[in-house]
Amino acid sequence: MTDVLETVPSKHSFISKPLFKQTFKSTWFLWVIMTVGSALIFMIVNIVIGSKNIFTNIDMAIVAQYVKDEEMDWLQILGLLDTMGFSLTRIQVMSQIDLNTVLNDLIYRIAGILLPMIYVMIVSNKLIAAQVSDGSMAYVLSTPTNRKTVLRTQFVYLLLSLIAMYIVITLAVLGSETIASAIRLANDPKAAHMLPLRSILYCFASFASMFALLGICFGASAFFNKSSNSIALGGGVCVFSFICCILGLFGNKVFVAVGIGVAAMNIFNFVTIFSLIDTESMSAFAKAAAGQNVAFSYDWIWEIAILFAIGIIFALIGAIKFKRKDLPL
Repeated sequence: MTDVLETVPSKHSFISKPLFKQTFKSTWFLWVIMTVGSALIFMIVNIVIGSKNIFTNIDMAIVAQYVKDEEMDWLQILGLLDTMGFSLTRIQVMSQIDLNTVLNDLIYRIAGILLPMIYVMIVSNKLIAAQVSDGSMAYVLSTPTNRKTVLRTQFVYLLLSLIAMYIVITLAVLGSETIASAIRLANDPKAAHMLPLRSILYCFASFASMFALLGICFGASAFFNKSSNSIALGGGVCVFSFICCILGLFGNKVFVAVGIGVAAMNIFNFVTIFSLIDTESMSAFAKAAAGQNVAFSYDWIWEIAILFAIGIIFALIGAIKFKRKDLPL
């Protein structure tokens, strides 16, 4: 009798605790694997690469002083560089770019989002569409748990698990960056100090992009009765955005400036939601907040707002469809 009563939710309950526990039991191992894997990626990159001053900007004042001290001819130098493919325009662009931005793009827009994206794709489909396809949703709805409660429970679980994942990732990022900064400063006291706010903003923006994909994947899972259709739409959007982000990287002004990119490839950045992770804008804002005299903007705020709006809209579309459609029960 006790077991039966425990499966009956209260009329006023927002979510179904038994369903929440069941979902946790079926997905916790995947969450651990993806969370630990993502945290390790950030920690390895920060400690191995972040502890070294790999990227430095070109200081044209130092270059000019060197040319003057060596009594060299600027025309001859520029002629040689132009022959090698480094025009004056390209050199001017390279002197202004921050190569750390490229590294941040690689980490927070490509490498760091892959495992969380896979988690969102798999679990979103598993929570609704897969249960409708295999008939287990019929058992869930045969209890006093109605469709609204099912939707709320599964969405809340998915959202909380994603938040927990990014809390772990953020702590791993901050911890590893602290270690890397200590090593870097020990080797070079003039090295740039760690900016915790920048790392927190990067992680938050990465979470926002995952929330957008969560809304799309969960919405697709609730919209379709077949798991294959849910994966096709939700997973298709995820993979398409990820591939476009990789291709768009070769349209980055840094890659173009050094001659390994094509400006036309930047078009792919307009068709992927990951382009809304504006590492350059967030970096400038964090530097300004730390007291550095740099120009900054608030573009990253509205870009993150768009990501949250995408997630909410698609999740609501799927929820409305699920509450109204006929289920093969």
